[in-house]
Amino acid sequence: MGIKEINPGKAIMWGYVGISIGDLMSGFISHLLKSRKMAIFYMLAFTLVGVVIMLFGNTNTETKYYIFCVWLGLGTGYWAMFVTLAAEQFGTNIRNTATTTVPNMVRGLVPVMILAFDLLKHNFTVIISAAIVGLVVFGLAFYSAITISETHNKDLEFTE
Repeated sequence: MGIKEINPGKAIMWGYVGISIGDLMSGFISHLLKSRKMAIFYMLAFTLVGVVIMLFGNTNTETKYYIFCVWLGLGTGYWAMFVTLAAEQFGTNIRNTATTTVPNMVRGLVPVMILAFDLLKHNFTVIISAAIVGLVVFGLAFYSAITISETHNKDLEFTE
């Protein structure tokens, strides 16, 4: 990307600033839309736009990079809502298990994404490799957001 030096701690800090604000915003967006899944869908779209601009735009300074750290944090701030939506898919008797299992499945796929990225780097540039992995992951995320059952204003008192 042509950036001389990035301070990893500062990048993480700005990312978490965005995530904190995004977490709060996702709840308000969900309430305004009266839909958890549409709030997640729109936040995914916001994140995707940020990723595309970051990878293929003119992100060539440290300041621009940190701005994208905040942007991507804002977009991925739906994590708490994602966990809530996932848990609400299950009855009260197994909801606790789902609440802990679903995020761990997501985290567990990170090594698969890293392996795919590393394999792709042999045939493509780093940016194109990241874009390919991102395309697959965002595709799965959008498909999931569209097809999952809506839980906003749904009676959740049921068992499996």
